[in-house]
Amino acid sequence: MTVSNQVVSNNVVVSLDYELKLDNDQVIDYSEKGEPLEYLHGNKNIVPGLENELAGMAIGDEKQVTVLPEQGYGLRNPESVAEYPRDSFPDSLKLEVGEPLVMRDSESGESYQAYITEIEANTVKLDFNHPLAGERLHFKVKIAGLREPTSEELSHGHVHHAGHDH
Repeated sequence: MTVSNQVVSNNVVVSLDYELKLDNDQVIDYSEKGEPLEYLHGNKNIVPGLENELAGMAIGDEKQVTVLPEQGYGLRNPESVAEYPRDSFPDSLKLEVGEPLVMRDSESGESYQAYITEIEANTVKLDFNHPLAGERLHFKVKIAGLREPTSEELSHGHVHHAGHDH
């Protein structure tokens, strides 16, 4: 398969120039000029609503895509907000509203990312929802490049960047 006639399809490494806005037109994420996001298509490396819309695009193609929460970072789950006693956090930890924390489940050993939403005298409220849960995502995308993955990238299901260990 030659790259010249290639389109975005499963197990192709896609270089994507993108800009992401929310409903309020605020740009919350974008690729730096000349530094596109690289991902392995068809391996759930990006939100499904965007991945589905990119299939079949060729180098140079541009598109505007709106992704609903169900196809993005999911709907907000009100039960994913919990209060913890303030003294269950180490004194050395600087608690700030809006800051992410990684919490470890002592039974399963799994780690979860949470965001601090409130700090009271005796309690800290954490939100385990993704910060973009419940948001409609407005992407402006351009396919900057396509390439075959390495065998290692294929077996791992994601792109390897120089200098990054996985």
